[in-house]
Amino acid sequence: MKLLLTKTIRAVFLMLLSVSTIGLKAQSDPTGESAVTRTFAITNATVIQAPGKELKGATVVIKNGLIEAVGTNVTVPKNAQVIDGKDMFVYAAFIDGLSYTGAKRPENMPRPNNLFSPDPPNDYAGITPDRSIVDQLDIASATIASMRKEGFAISHSVPYGRMLPGSGALILLGDKTHADEILLNKNVSMFTQFAGAPGAYPGNTLGIMAKWRNLYRNAENNKKHFDSYAQNPSGIERPERDRVTEAFFPVVTKQQPVMFDVSSVLEVQRAIRLQKDLGFKLMVGNVKQAWDLGQMFKDNGTNVFLSLDLPDAPKEAKGKDKDEMTEETKRLEARKVEFYKKYVGQAASLANAGIKFGFSSLDVTSNKVKANLLTMIENGLSENDALAALTTNPAGIFGIDKIAGTVETGKIANVMVSNAPYFTKDSQIKFMFVDGDKYDFEIKDKKAAGNASATAGNDPVVGSWTYNFETPQGATTGKMIIGKEGTTYNGKLTSNDGGPDSNMQEVSFVNGTLSFSFAIDAGGQSVELVVTGTVTGKQYDAQVSVAAFDFSTPLTATKDGQ
Repeated sequence: MKLLLTKTIRAVFLMLLSVSTIGLKAQSDPTGESAVTRTFAITNATVIQAPGKELKGATVVIKNGLIEAVGTNVTVPKNAQVIDGKDMFVYAAFIDGLSYTGAKRPENMPRPNNLFSPDPPNDYAGITPDRSIVDQLDIASATIASMRKEGFAISHSVPYGRMLPGSGALILLGDKTHADEILLNKNVSMFTQFAGAPGAYPGNTLGIMAKWRNLYRNAENNKKHFDSYAQNPSGIERPERDRVTEAFFPVVTKQQPVMFDVSSVLEVQRAIRLQKDLGFKLMVGNVKQAWDLGQMFKDNGTNVFLSLDLPDAPKEAKGKDKDEMTEETKRLEARKVEFYKKYVGQAASLANAGIKFGFSSLDVTSNKVKANLLTMIENGLSENDALAALTTNPAGIFGIDKIAGTVETGKIANVMVSNAPYFTKDSQIKFMFVDGDKYDFEIKDKKAAGNASATAGNDPVVGSWTYNFETPQGATTGKMIIGKEGTTYNGKLTSNDGGPDSNMQEVSFVNGTLSFSFAIDAGGQSVELVVTGTVTGKQYDAQVSVAAFDFSTPLTATKDGQ
């Protein structure tokens, strides 16, 4: 699709990234004026204070960024903005255990001239534990608003990089004017991953493990030298300062845990092996294959954050296709189904084993979070365990359970309000409170929107649509052509500037929400764009999100013909 493949695309991306935060602010404050009061009272609501703890007909008072009162016999302050909570449900806002939310990806360091590949510079090797997510925080990042819209108020965000990108921090997902205003806790973890340097050591997993051991042992020895010198420097050679080594000191003393990004079984096992050998405190995140690891987690005391990313369900062959399958093909299909069931059922397996895990959004687009949670619940995870993984469990793991994770007096006012029990399919978030600031969201009549143009034999989204894609350089138009085979949608995007078509992937139309993704080539790098929005009759109003470039921008479309 030439829509984003034109020679101006890079300039458009850069311009979008530089757009001010006015558009983001407008979502919560359309007038552009500051809130008159920071005192709110949500009355007559069902309040889920914690997993399994519910109050009906209750009031929640929020004042100066804190939850001031919760209960069925609460006095509403005279200056409070009152929100009628009848038929609404109040939850503690969610906590993301591992993500890049708010982080801006830096440019990779170019390959140095005359590189000595067995011992490259630390910057090129990605060994920068002295850095921090604070160095990459971008308060204008669209990822902050998109995750807030999904119910998250706190994120354990980590920096982009290679082997040791730097330390992670807990950030509040609010609209602010300076990065310091969204920092809740700095240096929460030392973030690491099995990502080597291209064409240099450590370039593979075994090299990374060896380098990790070397860095840790050096830090242990240097820490003893530093401590001895600090106690009595007389007669002791002054220790040399090395920022990489010193970044390991709080890890060596077990004051700072190490967060490993480990998606596969082997990566999890390797991280645990390093921990057993060296003795640091370990957290593992973005875990995708944990169904056989429950006992290992329990025995080792490892804190776990499961990935919110799920694979697509395998398509079942039917009719003639099924009859013509060979025995080998049938066995292969059965293994695919078995793998899928293990994958979507692993959260339930860990919960049943008594493991208190959280969730990570590192590899998932925000618009898929709820659907994937519901899939886990359909495959055995209880709603209480799902809520715990989103709230109380990560609060406990990160040591912030006294200020977050439940709807209780004295805690930070991170509160989510939905128009139905959250884990029902059609529930929608009406309000979010982050650090006491209120954000409003429009409640869509999904059923009406989805059925507005549905008639017998006429799917409301199948057909040709004329789209308009807004960029700072103006509008780009083309056709969005959607088809359907059985229950599966497909489609393509064309452009009026004469460029090639682009296939629409993962096309989904559920309860009036049409979403899909497509890939573009941006300077040799494949970039995924995710489009999601609401169909109302012949009108489609959507947002295009590009996680790799941290921005979103509107797309509208009108269905062609009668």
